[in-house]
Amino acid sequence: MAEQLQFKRNIGLFMAVMIGIGAMMGPGIFALPGELAHMLGPAGILVYLAMGLLTLFTALNYSELGAAIPLAGGGYSFTSRTMPRPLAFFTGWFFWIGNTLACAMYAVIFGLTIRTYFIPDVSIALLAIVTTLIFTALNFRGMSEAIKVITVMNLIELAVLIGIAVLGSFHIEPRNLQPLAPMGWAPFVPAMALIYISYVGFELITVAAEEIISPGKTIPRAILITLAVGVVIYVFVVWVMMGTVHHTELAQSEVPFIFTADRLFGAWGRWAGIIATIMASLSAFCVTLGASARVLYALGRDGHFPHFFARLHPTYRTPHIALFICAVIVILFGSSGIVKFVASVSDFGYLMGLGIVNFAVIMLHRRMPNLRRPFKVFLYPYIPILGVITCWIFVPALELRSFVLGGILTIIGAAIYLFRPINRAEFKTIPLFFKKLKRTLLLKRRKSMRVLIVGGGRQGQNIAKRLSMKDEFRMMFRSTEHQITFIEEDEKLCKEIEHQFNVPIYQGDGTKAELLEQVGRDNIDVAIAASEDDGRNVIVAFQAKRLGIDRVIAVIQDPDYISLLTDNDVIAISSPWATAAMVENFLDRPGVAQLFEIGAGVASLVGVFVPENAAVAGKLIRDIDIPQECVVAAVIRQKTFVVPRGDTVINADDRVIFVGPASAIKKAQDTILLKNK
Repeated sequence: MAEQLQFKRNIGLFMAVMIGIGAMMGPGIFALPGELAHMLGPAGILVYLAMGLLTLFTALNYSELGAAIPLAGGGYSFTSRTMPRPLAFFTGWFFWIGNTLACAMYAVIFGLTIRTYFIPDVSIALLAIVTTLIFTALNFRGMSEAIKVITVMNLIELAVLIGIAVLGSFHIEPRNLQPLAPMGWAPFVPAMALIYISYVGFELITVAAEEIISPGKTIPRAILITLAVGVVIYVFVVWVMMGTVHHTELAQSEVPFIFTADRLFGAWGRWAGIIATIMASLSAFCVTLGASARVLYALGRDGHFPHFFARLHPTYRTPHIALFICAVIVILFGSSGIVKFVASVSDFGYLMGLGIVNFAVIMLHRRMPNLRRPFKVFLYPYIPILGVITCWIFVPALELRSFVLGGILTIIGAAIYLFRPINRAEFKTIPLFFKKLKRTLLLKRRKSMRVLIVGGGRQGQNIAKRLSMKDEFRMMFRSTEHQITFIEEDEKLCKEIEHQFNVPIYQGDGTKAELLEQVGRDNIDVAIAASEDDGRNVIVAFQAKRLGIDRVIAVIQDPDYISLLTDNDVIAISSPWATAAMVENFLDRPGVAQLFEIGAGVASLVGVFVPENAAVAGKLIRDIDIPQECVVAAVIRQKTFVVPRGDTVINADDRVIFVGPASAIKKAQDTILLKNK
């Protein structure tokens, strides 16, 4: 069976929140409060509160982007649709590096915990390998499968955190919280930079956007719920830790939460803290590994890495190749022992990447004002601007090694980006002829097609349904996954499309060139004019051609438009009842006749090539012995659509398309294939 190249959309609100919680409530809360106690003292409580409030700007911006552009890849996918290609690539590159190295760090933290409290002589490298293999296998079966395990670990971790904090709140001594900032307030901003990574777990929710049910509603809700839960728990837990143990003692412990739990409740508190630390490490590891694979998948899908990175497993529909590559990198760094040093670049990568993503909201409004945005940030453009500022303000506070490693990885990323000739071409002048030739060759090689459907009525929705069907029969012939974008002017139809397809929607008049330009030439492989009005479809087709889109399809009712369109290199389809299947044929099987089922087996659509010495060659359709139960739906002649009539001559090498019951079509097929003796 051919591989099925679409994600399973089976993640609801609760599971989406679990992704965010799993990434946000990582092992940082079990270790970083000790560092804050060393830097600031009890004022570390305010650091967590202030950081949570500042992160709200980024969370709101991510909510708008995730709802409007629900594509796998998260921040990278947002910038790839709104920003120049080099900037989009580096955003994805930094997110991928940050996720992968953070994942390796979680594996090491888990290994150190096991070695410290359970098996003193165990190899950290061995534990990193075993952990990676187990969670790679779990993610291989699907994000929803992984989330079930993540949910259990999250609930255990949260139960311990909240339980220890609630019980510990009765042991708070006010004198431990005074003075609030014994070391002064100068380290406040560096302390915020230190814990920033603890708050961006919600970003990973958008990485799985193509697997989330009703992303327009679910993604914003999941992001804001995740942030709210994280802020409350962080502030509460740190307040209890600072209030029950003096900051000088807390600062001396590498595991301050376990230290606090042991101080308050003895052995059971210590073991509860140990178990919670393990759950946090593994949960964050699992979520981050899956997210890293999906970012790499998105980079491969858009051609920045080899296209096979963007393949999905035929059974589980997971990015298995990208997942295995990420797993190998995690094992290498997790086993080498240098991951602690290298992983410091995660903060640099996240801060730079998140700042760019925040700015992408402004670019979204400027370049795509008609794109449907189920969630909109208030006080635009101030919220996006504040999001950029609240990310990049902390960059100067990072350690020097973060800049060094960040610079090295930026150079490596630049080398990878410039390795592709099409990317190097952006930095030098190339004759238009060669640019067009390169684009044509790349389009022919590209498997995943980005399809723009102009018109969200019955015709456009039928085409989208056909292209997005995932049943076994169609996947036998489907060679690729198509990314669909709609343009529709009617508000009611936009809502209907949004509910049914969960794809980007631009609301406006598709005949206007400026609206097509908003979608972007580089974001369209095929444009389909599919409104109910022939005149509008002709205008849309010509506008798309003028924009430089190579493959344009126009759905028309009046055959008089055919010569006008075909003369301008537009594929014209005029059989209304066969349109959806014909479009699928042009996209998935250009030049190859295939079989389709219509109406759950009531009828079939079959394309038959006329042999060179066929008996029917040179005959009129009305003179050919075709069973009455089936009809000729179309004739494709040298990439030209011919309206079938009784006096149409059938030539050798024509592709004759029949519609009817399978038994009748079989007889018609035998007639066409019959050769002269």
